[in-house]
Amino acid sequence: MEFNEGNHLPDEWIAQLQNGETVEGERYNSDTEENFYYFIEPIFNDEAFEGGVIIFSSIDELHNKMHNVRDWMFRAIAATVLIAIGYTFFIVWYLSRPLVKMEKATREIAKGNLTTRVEVNSQDELGSLGSAINDLSVELNNYRKTRSEFLANISHELRTPTSYLIGYANLIKQGKYETPEELGRYASVIEGEASRLAKLIQELFALSKMEEGEYTLQIQEVDMEDFIQSLHAKMKLKAAEKGLAANVQLNGNDHAFFTDGMKLEQILLNLLENAINYTEQGWVNLQVEMKEEHIEFIVEDTGAGIPKSDQSLIFDRFYRVDKSRSRATGGTGLGLAIASELAKQISGAIQMESEENKGTRFIVTLPYSIENQDM
Repeated sequence: MEFNEGNHLPDEWIAQLQNGETVEGERYNSDTEENFYYFIEPIFNDEAFEGGVIIFSSIDELHNKMHNVRDWMFRAIAATVLIAIGYTFFIVWYLSRPLVKMEKATREIAKGNLTTRVEVNSQDELGSLGSAINDLSVELNNYRKTRSEFLANISHELRTPTSYLIGYANLIKQGKYETPEELGRYASVIEGEASRLAKLIQELFALSKMEEGEYTLQIQEVDMEDFIQSLHAKMKLKAAEKGLAANVQLNGNDHAFFTDGMKLEQILLNLLENAINYTEQGWVNLQVEMKEEHIEFIVEDTGAGIPKSDQSLIFDRFYRVDKSRSRATGGTGLGLAIASELAKQISGAIQMESEENKGTRFIVTLPYSIENQDM
């Protein structure tokens, strides 16, 4: 290049070398189209500057390698981006596929196809969501069946007394009776069916209010002895009509007892009335066990008992083991359902033990105190 004998180096290089500094950099030879890297080291003799040594080295190969590396880096980045995009689309497709299936399933459920199910293949959040959709479908299907059965039962229960009322009212209206005694029998039938109808409507209304959470608890301290004596007087009168013995027994220490006394009384009266209705001979007992952690009210009878095939259904609305006898006693099939719902209202539970032809026992378990809150 320009570094030939007789030529001078640039002044700034000379100044740097005189100061003991090295000089380095890159230069381009337009004649050979090469890139060079240069390095200049100063030479001193007894601290006197004598000159320097310049080393040139072609760096074209290094540039080419750097360009290759740069090109490969660009290619690698482009490939990585493409792979990332493809992987992202795959993940989105993989994750959205079950979501799309769930969307279709929920739309089918919304249309009323309550047998629709989502296939659950994992235990992660998507699997949990699919299980929740399946549970929802089952619950809605059960609700629809229960509602249909409920409406059918209401229709049947209302139709029977209504038919009696219309029929006997027409007989009286048309004068189709011969004696005052016959007229009195017709009037008695009308009165009985009207009372049955009023009771059915009242119990349906009460059950509806309980299930919708519209009941308010009236928490107060209950005097156990007075409470038991009041129940005994009521059950003894009804039991005496059938020649049954009615006994009560209070066991345990005297604890303070805070609950809704009216609801508890309704629960026990429903159970006692049911026991008396289904007992032809023997006795009906009410036993109270005041234990350390809770109270147990035990209603026991020597009645016909409940077959094992019916025991899981007795708390269902309108379910009656002996439908003919229930009609004769004025039962609506709602007493045990109401008792079960009322027990839940006051933080309690009802258990049943029964043996056919030997009798039945209901155990109502309650805490000594519940919080006063609107239900």
